[in-house]
Amino acid sequence: MIKVNLLKDHTARARKTFVKPTVSRMGLAFLAMVLLAGGAMAAWTYMVKQQIAAGTEKRAQLRTEDARLKTLKKEIEKYDKLKQLRLNRINVIEKLKEDQSGPVLLLNTVIRSLPLNADIYLTSLDQKEGSVKIVGHTLQPGVIPDLMNNLAASGIFASVDLELIERRDDTSRFSLLCTSIKKPQAE
Repeated sequence: MIKVNLLKDHTARARKTFVKPTVSRMGLAFLAMVLLAGGAMAAWTYMVKQQIAAGTEKRAQLRTEDARLKTLKKEIEKYDKLKQLRLNRINVIEKLKEDQSGPVLLLNTVIRSLPLNADIYLTSLDQKEGSVKIVGHTLQPGVIPDLMNNLAASGIFASVDLELIERRDDTSRFSLLCTSIKKPQAE
C-alpha cells in the first residue's frame, strides 16, 4: 500500500500571498454620498434646533406682549366706561340747561349780568306777571349802571329801569325794575 501525504510539508514554509484590497470608484462615490447626506442631515438638524430656540424665545416675548396688551385693553375699556359715564352726565346737564325756563333762567341771567370784580349784594328778586324787581346794595355805586346794561343786553328783558337808589353810610341801596320780553310761565 502506498501512502500519499496530501498535507504539505510543514517543514518548508511557503509564503502566503494576500489579496490586495481594491477600492472601487463606485464604493467611494457611495461613501461620499453617505457622508454628504449625513453632513446635510446634521446641518439641517442644527438649523432646525436654532429655529426652534428662536421661535420659543419669540413666543415667550409675544406672550408677554399679549399679556401687556390685554392689560392695556382692560384699562382702555375702563376709561371708555368712565368717559361714557361722564359724557352721559354732561349730556344730562346740557339737556337740563336747555330745558331751563322761568326762575332758573332768570337767576342764571341775573348772575351772569353781575359785573366782575364788583361788590354787589342782591337781597331780593321778585317776579310778578311781566316784571322783575331786583333789590340789593353795593359799596361802589358806579357798578349799578354796568349791572343795568348787562341785564338789558341779556335778551330776556325789554327794559331795565332804576326804581330807587339810596346812599347810607358807605353803602348804596338800589332797586331795579325790569320788564320781561316773554310772558311769565306758571311754575
